[in-house]
Amino acid sequence: MSFTNDEKTPVVIIAYRKPGNHLVDSFQNLKLWFENIVVVGPENIHISRVIKENGGSWIVSESPHISELWETGIRIQSSAWYILIQDKEYLSSVLKENITKTIRTKPVSPYFYPFKRESFFLKQRLKYNMNWACDPFSGLLFIPNKYVSLPEILKLDKAKPLKGELIHFGERTLNEASQNAIYRASWLADQLYKESPDLNKRMLVIRAVSYSLKIFFINWLIRKGMREGFEGLVFCLLDSIVILLSHLRYYEKYIRSGKQIENNRSLIKKILVIKIRGLGDAVLATPVLKNLKALLPNVSISVLTFNFCKPLFENNPNIDALYGLSEKPEALELKKMTADLSANNFDLIINLHARNLSSKLTQNIKARWRINRSYFIREKFSDVMIGSDHEFDKSSIERDLDCIRSIGLKPIKKQPELYVTDKESEWANEYLIESGLDREKKIIMIHPAVTQPYRHWGMDRFVELSKKLIQGGENQVMGIFSKMEQPIAKNLLEKVEGVFVYVGALRQSMALIQQADLMIDNDSGPAHVAQALKVPTLVLVGPDYKNSYRDSQVYGDNDYVFYQDTPCRDLFFSKCLPPDPCQNRICMDYSVEAVFLKAKELLKKSSINLK
Repeated sequence: MSFTNDEKTPVVIIAYRKPGNHLVDSFQNLKLWFENIVVVGPENIHISRVIKENGGSWIVSESPHISELWETGIRIQSSAWYILIQDKEYLSSVLKENITKTIRTKPVSPYFYPFKRESFFLKQRLKYNMNWACDPFSGLLFIPNKYVSLPEILKLDKAKPLKGELIHFGERTLNEASQNAIYRASWLADQLYKESPDLNKRMLVIRAVSYSLKIFFINWLIRKGMREGFEGLVFCLLDSIVILLSHLRYYEKYIRSGKQIENNRSLIKKILVIKIRGLGDAVLATPVLKNLKALLPNVSISVLTFNFCKPLFENNPNIDALYGLSEKPEALELKKMTADLSANNFDLIINLHARNLSSKLTQNIKARWRINRSYFIREKFSDVMIGSDHEFDKSSIERDLDCIRSIGLKPIKKQPELYVTDKESEWANEYLIESGLDREKKIIMIHPAVTQPYRHWGMDRFVELSKKLIQGGENQVMGIFSKMEQPIAKNLLEKVEGVFVYVGALRQSMALIQQADLMIDNDSGPAHVAQALKVPTLVLVGPDYKNSYRDSQVYGDNDYVFYQDTPCRDLFFSKCLPPDPCQNRICMDYSVEAVFLKAKELLKKSSINLK
């Protein structure tokens, strides 16, 4: 809505913020002197009705700050003169008269005439002129012929305050003043970001301390807050706290959240992704690589992982360089790896599982920015911290993808992917035939081993299940083991007649798993490998939270997770883990018969193996 006014007729713009206890009275104070009065602020049906019935106008705006409300009014209204005040301010008769006298003049250029303020704070009249550092002064504004933005208005030449007083009613209680201080700090943080979007943590600290101290002493000494007693002390402290909080809010909203990295994403040319965890975690990290390459196609992506996980990332088209580290590296190895990676001058490091080792590397490797996905610890040297592994409502995939979401990237694919070469697939097929498996029958891969004992369904149960699956001659069972698991493989061969076993390297195991019609496993790496290779999987989950393991959006109808929500599940971190792990394991009390029936059901869904 726009109004046309004579250049000598001012528009009064009242900035309204809830609760607005003075708004109606302030309006009544003005209406006998000025014709065009506009309130700008959030919708209030009751008060707006009173204002409109008495000849005023109302512009709905949810802007959080006085100056922005004024700017909205100036932008919508058409006039040369504007009276800018707040809803809790009153104009004395002398001030009103001097406003009308000033309007009869004709300044050559835009000009601002501030009002002399008499303030009340904590229900007490202040003897001296004190004002919040981020709040603008009310006044009379002359801007002919064109719209001027608020930053430009603040830079206008200012005259001496007009004669007469503006009565300003500030916060009435300490609680109200504290709440408004937080409110002002949030707005000030946004303004600071607009002016200086690239402030780093060091500069924020320097500015926060120096500027807040400066504001305190200006209010305390120059503006004579020390003479205002209790009210003056509270005002000086809160005003300086506003400055301090605004810088903390800047850090929280624009640095810690990844906003600065998002705004400078064009500068990112090299990314290092760190995933130093087990096989399953490494597999679940692959969607991050897929999305980074798809969304930032011109960026070079390097991966640092444990040596035993490196085969999982081989032949991955989304990776430009792959680095491996010993599971328990010596100081010399760490030093060399840090130096080698620092030589790449990475623009961004994404640590997908922040623990002591990975966090130390993230801190020491040279990079412009760092993102850490926290895991029980805090990493103070990271630019961005993402979540916590206590967020069990999210899958591991989602928590990893939150790292790239923090810099404004929207994931387009969440399915884990591994890449087996044609040569490896040919080898696997030949190996199965040479081992005596019938390629016309169903092949079921099992992995009756696990790194963490509390996740083990039980060897005896796997033995019994294998016998039931083989019985009838329709299915074939092959156990997949690493070289470290050779004793378990031997145990399986001894107890189950007709079972097949492979003990060997990870890449070969991947190729064999890809040939399977079904994979049955504990909550361990091979289960994730099978899923990434799109092989139907049946997983026996122990005390871990189901959502932290499985993402329902990336797994199909041919996958099934055995899981039961036991009363003790919330005690996982205190009762299930070493050094005194639970021996009862009621969370894994799945019968062999139930698992067998579910396996038969999944096999019926799967097509005859034509690989």
